Amino acid sequence: MSTPSDSGSSAARFRRPGRLFPSVAASIEGEPDPASSTDLAHDSARALLDGVFHSADPEVVRRVVTLAQEEGLADLAALWSGSPATTLPGALWRLYVLHTWVRRDGEDVVRRYRAGARTVPGLRYLSGIAEPPEVQQVHATMDEILRGAFTGDLPLALRRAGAVATIVAHGSAHLADGPEADGEADTRSAERLLRTGEELVAAARAAEAGRLD
Repeated sequence: MSTPSDSGSSAARFRRPGRLFPSVAASIEGEPDPASSTDLAHDSARALLDGVFHSADPEVVRRVVTLAQEEGLADLAALWSGSPATTLPGALWRLYVLHTWVRRDGEDVVRRYRAGARTVPGLRYLSGIAEPPEVQQVHATMDEILRGAFTGDLPLALRRAGAVATIVAHGSAHLADGPEADGEADTRSAERLLRTGEELVAAARAAEAGRLD
C-alpha cells in the first residue's frame, strides 16, 4: 500500500487545470519547458493560493479541496512534485499527497493513527482529530486542514498536516513489530511518513518566517 512519499514525479502527460482560475491556466500554457519548470511551479502555486484566498465563492474553495480527487495527482505532480519542501509548490504538493492518501485509505490511516497516538500524544491536539478517531472524522479533518491552507492560516495548516503524518508514522513503526505485519515494508512506510511530517513542519516554519515562496 502506497503512502505519501511513494508518489513521485513520474506523471503522465501534463494537463493544465484550466477550470480553476484563468491566472493559473495562463501561467501553464502547453507543455512545461524544463528550463522554466521552477518558475512554472512557483507561479502556478501562488496563483492557485491567491485565487482561493481572495475568493468569496464557496464553490471555488470546494473545487480546490477536491482538486486532486477530481483531476488526479498526475497534474499536480507535473507542476509541483520536484519542488523542495520549503517552497510553496513543494509544500502544497506534500499537503495534497497526504490528503489524497488519507481519503483513499481511510481505514488504514485510522488504524495507524490509533497506534501512533499512544506514542506521541502531544501531537493529537495539534492534528485536531478527536479520540477515538473514525474514518469519516479523519476525512473531514484533512478536508479542513487543506481548506485552511488556502483560506486561513497556511503555517498552522502545514503544522497540523505534519502532526497527522508524524502520528501515523509512529503508528506504522509500532505496527511493524506486530505478528501480522510486513516488518520491512511497514518500516519503510513509517520512514516515508516521518519524512513527510518533518518536511511539512519545515514548510510551516518557512511560511511563518515569510520565506515560503
